[in-house]
Amino acid sequence: MTTMIARTHTELLITVKALRYAGGTTSQMLATIARLLTDPATPDQYEDNLHTVTQTAAHHFAYEKDTGLTSYPEDATYDDLTPEGQMTVLRHVVFDLGERNKPAETSPVTTKATDAATRYLARAIDEPDTFALGLDGASLPPHHLVAIAEAEADTEDGETTLFPLPKIVAILDTGVPLGNEALALDGLLDRNGWKLTGESDSHPDNDAHEVAPTDPQKTPPAVEYHDGRPMPYYIAGRKKLDERGSLMDALLVATFTAAQATDPAKWGLDHTGVELLLTSATRAAVDDRLDYEQVVRGNAGLDCKRRLFAAACAAIDTALDVISERATCRTCDGPALSRTTHGKPVCANTGH
Repeated sequence: MTTMIARTHTELLITVKALRYAGGTTSQMLATIARLLTDPATPDQYEDNLHTVTQTAAHHFAYEKDTGLTSYPEDATYDDLTPEGQMTVLRHVVFDLGERNKPAETSPVTTKATDAATRYLARAIDEPDTFALGLDGASLPPHHLVAIAEAEADTEDGETTLFPLPKIVAILDTGVPLGNEALALDGLLDRNGWKLTGESDSHPDNDAHEVAPTDPQKTPPAVEYHDGRPMPYYIAGRKKLDERGSLMDALLVATFTAAQATDPAKWGLDHTGVELLLTSATRAAVDDRLDYEQVVRGNAGLDCKRRLFAAACAAIDTALDVISERATCRTCDGPALSRTTHGKPVCANTGH
């Protein structure tokens, strides 16, 4: 169980860059990240968090130094990295351990406009077990793979760099066993409904390329992955969908699985209450997607149902985040069972 407090990518990057400009070393920047992620109420967790931060850096440090999966000692300082390599490693640490920035509250926009702004990275995956399961929850073969993920941009000194998020849209199988030369990326993308739109310098070996869907209307929302596996409720629901072809059955299984995996008591709810909220969110997501694709519900084929189900699971991700945020005291991060006249959560124990 993580002991880190939530910090956004922007918060961490601003602090890291300030320390960098002040002449700080890579090790000092990593220590600062660990300090920012440590709750002041539990300072004893700093050493554990520093270990996590440095282990994360070691993983990306190995790739930056072009040594593959070489393990680096825990006392490595990483201070011999070039300035470019230094920020590559630090950005990866920030994006791995920080929270995605919340979008600013603006006037409502259409789904089509939102989808058009989404950026994607395609990255060649040559290490086995990086993705243990595909989008349908089935095991993946030991082949050269290409993962397409939603990406988040970071701009520094007028230069924008894309970083892949754990939101996977597709995993393409080249059919070529590991150890053999992989197929050309552009041909593989073209056959699977994607196209190259530019190059990304987020990886020193240029393994990552910015891509865009050939037909955005047929691109499903990304699936949340953790440790190379989709969320359990997605796997459970997708299995039901593939077995029965029933979107309703898949949504029932997904919402039930997601609700049962939570601890609703900390939100002042029960499992049924959470499930009802998730059900409402999934129904709205499905209706929005049907309207976006201009498909009549009864005419949806299996491929369309899979896109609808992915949209519903993206809504489950969002709904769980919103429920947690609205039910958490802004003062002490404890459960909030009542609210102020302004709608802000209030801790029931202390009356914050």
